[in-house]
Amino acid sequence: MKIIFDLGANHGQNLNYFLKKADVVIAVEANPKLVTKIKSNFKKFIDDKRLIIENVVLINDNKIKKIDFFLSKGNGLTSTLFPKNPNKFFKQKIKCEKTSLLVMRYLSVFDIKNIEYIKIDLEGADHLILDDLIKNNILPKYLSVECHRPEVIELLINSKYKSFKFVQGGNMLFKKNVKIKIKNGDREIVNFDKHSSGPYGDDIPGPYYDKSSIFPFFLNNGLGWKDIHCSADEKINLQNIKYLPSTHSSGFRHHLRNILPSLIKALKYKISIIKK
Repeated sequence: MKIIFDLGANHGQNLNYFLKKADVVIAVEANPKLVTKIKSNFKKFIDDKRLIIENVVLINDNKIKKIDFFLSKGNGLTSTLFPKNPNKFFKQKIKCEKTSLLVMRYLSVFDIKNIEYIKIDLEGADHLILDDLIKNNILPKYLSVECHRPEVIELLINSKYKSFKFVQGGNMLFKKNVKIKIKNGDREIVNFDKHSSGPYGDDIPGPYYDKSSIFPFFLNNGLGWKDIHCSADEKINLQNIKYLPSTHSSGFRHHLRNILPSLIKALKYKISIIKK
């Protein structure tokens, strides 16, 4: 039995795809209006108990039961715990839950040991959720996370994940006419919404890269709306990304300044493990 966790389901842009890939999908969304929309659009799957919706804010602290969440005044795509400009948001108290406990609860309910995929897209809280999962040894076969903060790089460099793909947000090359493998092994052609995270894992066109490619990728491209897709397996013919000076002029110093402290911490951690 395959299970997928969609952490940051938003409008449900990925749910039709996930329901083709797994037997059950747990969709977590903090915005109550979007939850109502998902429940309406996916009622059949909810009634069939293939889709479960959780209207909670995901955090990494089990002691907090409700928290201020900032709901976008626009289309809901950027609702967040960490608004850059609070005037563009409505503030509302929302029930919250520690991510690792939520995941383990559903693994127990369905008596599942292995997770097919976890998607983390939580508008600024991604590093906190990733840290919580890794510390609690929750390592799905596939995982993706947005990289707005350098802590994500540090966590993945120190993780047990072995193979990686990098997807630029908004790049429709990875979202149009994509050949996917559904749960019964058949192949289908799928088109993804421009605001969706698109395919994951082996469904993403192109090769996998080794762990040493993570830092050069972000030196080349910077942080932001960029998804790192991780596989627990060491894929064959792993590629390697080198730093490309031609991609920047003055941008290199900016990217290096953002990323270097986390890289140093990651390297120190690896050295300490080797000494033990």
